[in-house]
Amino acid sequence: MKIQVLCLFLLLGFTSTSSENTVYKVTTILDKPFVTLKDGDPSEFEGLIPDLLKRIEPILNATFNIKHVGDFKYGSQDKYGNWTGMIGELIKGKADIAAASLTVTAERATVIDLSHPFMESGISIVLKRPVARGWQAITGYVSFLQPFTAGVWIALLFSCVIIPILYGLIMHFDPMEDEAETSILKNIARAVPVVFYRFCLQGSLAPSKSTSRSSRVILAFWSLFLIILYATWASAFAVFIMEGKRQLPESPFHSFSELSKQSSVKFGTVKGGSTYRYFTKALDKVDSKIGEHFKNNPDQMVGSTAEGIKRVRNSNGDYAFIMEEIGARQLAGMSPCDLMLIHHSFIRKSFSFGCAKNNSICRDLDIAIIRLKTDGVIQELTDKWLNKDNVCDTDFYDDYLQYIRSFDNKKEESGYLFKGSALGMDKVGSAYILLAIGIILSVCLLVFDICMERRVQKAVSRRGGTDKQPFEAITDDMQ
Repeated sequence: MKIQVLCLFLLLGFTSTSSENTVYKVTTILDKPFVTLKDGDPSEFEGLIPDLLKRIEPILNATFNIKHVGDFKYGSQDKYGNWTGMIGELIKGKADIAAASLTVTAERATVIDLSHPFMESGISIVLKRPVARGWQAITGYVSFLQPFTAGVWIALLFSCVIIPILYGLIMHFDPMEDEAETSILKNIARAVPVVFYRFCLQGSLAPSKSTSRSSRVILAFWSLFLIILYATWASAFAVFIMEGKRQLPESPFHSFSELSKQSSVKFGTVKGGSTYRYFTKALDKVDSKIGEHFKNNPDQMVGSTAEGIKRVRNSNGDYAFIMEEIGARQLAGMSPCDLMLIHHSFIRKSFSFGCAKNNSICRDLDIAIIRLKTDGVIQELTDKWLNKDNVCDTDFYDDYLQYIRSFDNKKEESGYLFKGSALGMDKVGSAYILLAIGIILSVCLLVFDICMERRVQKAVSRRGGTDKQPFEAITDDMQ
């Protein structure tokens, strides 16, 4: 009986010990969208990291008490070799876990334990989006001009001037024209409304009363030319509207390589941060050159991401800020949409939780993070918080530019009609050739009628005159 009671006490003790909820002190830092204040309360946090910790709590049977790091830093060594920020609090025992977008580095791994990475990110360049000036500022108000190039519109304007003049001259000189005025200018003035209303596809408002064949031919070809041109314009304009033509901002550089070679735009990053340390210790030629720039220009470094973004916004395009891709996308996606992402590097940086050295908590976090990754929970949280406030374009400019070029190349290879942003004479030149054929044919008919009229006059003179009309007389001669 005593043995049974003893076993019962041991079982109850084991059960109470195993069900005990472990409390961990967690240090973090404000970094939207990873960690933000909830309703402005300095003791309440929300974001990707707090949500992730809530999902980990039931797995580890633990409770996480989150507090903000005292010195508002991630953690780096000062000139005396002491660690600051969240890393320093872990080393000093003020916290058990550092939960933030903490970048994995070799230096940090030597003084603290790092969990399995819960997310990866690249490095990108943030620049102020240039404001459209001059013609670019009003392109939206004259979008109807976009389907054709300037050369096509100039040729159309020239056609609108030359056709009424030719039509008036034909009416004046064609001997078969019965409705001609005595003055050339009057005939041209009569031709203007006839040609113009056909340009507006309203020929019934100014019907042609011409009786000559040459004037009717040129008017017919003019109408056919306009129908073809309008059909082409309407098709191209529909494609333009449906694709939503996007104005590509002009940038002084498109990559880290071009950034390192130019001198017109200043650039920097958070001094002492993981991005700063990566570039200053990089072996790659381009990255090491950027690192040398960081060392030689301390005045272009900033103390925080918020300070760097503020400097970008106030620089009018004269300052670029290098930061992690995830945070850059988040900031560029927020109003007032004045930031653009130029390039992202192929270097991937891992984000992990930090733990105090020789503490088993990191091993438990590894299992929880891997399980949440497998179940798709981390991807769910990423989609929720990273795209939550995005109201602006967050695409990388160089990626979009590369896509546009490849898309145009594919359309070029396929011979697609609307391969470019505007149609030039190489696409619509056939309509102008058709109009030119109409003009030549009309002029030939005019010359023929004039020659025939002179021939008739000579025949009439040889016969000593007749009461018949000239063409009736020559018809009798031919019979």
